[in-house]
Amino acid sequence: MINTTNDPSTPPTQRSIGELVQSIRDELLGVVHDEIDIAKKEFTGLAIKLGIIAACAAVILFLLLSAWVMLLFAAANGLEALGLPFWAAFLIVAGVFIVLGVVVGAVAFVVYKKLKAPETTIETAQGAVSAVQGKRRQNAVSYDDTFDELYGKQVSARTD
Repeated sequence: MINTTNDPSTPPTQRSIGELVQSIRDELLGVVHDEIDIAKKEFTGLAIKLGIIAACAAVILFLLLSAWVMLLFAAANGLEALGLPFWAAFLIVAGVFIVLGVVVGAVAFVVYKKLKAPETTIETAQGAVSAVQGKRRQNAVSYDDTFDELYGKQVSARTD
């Protein structure tokens, strides 16, 4: 007998197992839907805040880029004030940045060439897929394997 209300004074009612399972299912779905609604509200607030942060970052980057351009003009004008022709001053500033760009690009290329695929992650992911598909890996460890077969060492239970 089950009391279907929270009031202890009400008599318990007889319910079938199907009704109980349906009741549990409905309550579980209600909880899941409530959790989804809470998550939606939290993520909406988070998305708005992240949007504001992204907009501020874009404005900051624009202002810093504008300041950078002004600094480059100041550097070129400074070189011109030292007696260089106007075109030569701007050419020197541009040349310095081209050389810096080539150096940074070469460093990035060297790092790119040294990149390797994440072998362990690929292997474990393939193992998980095989396990889900019901396949056994060929190099999987068996309960019948001995320590010697796995590690190639003799281990004594006694310590001398």
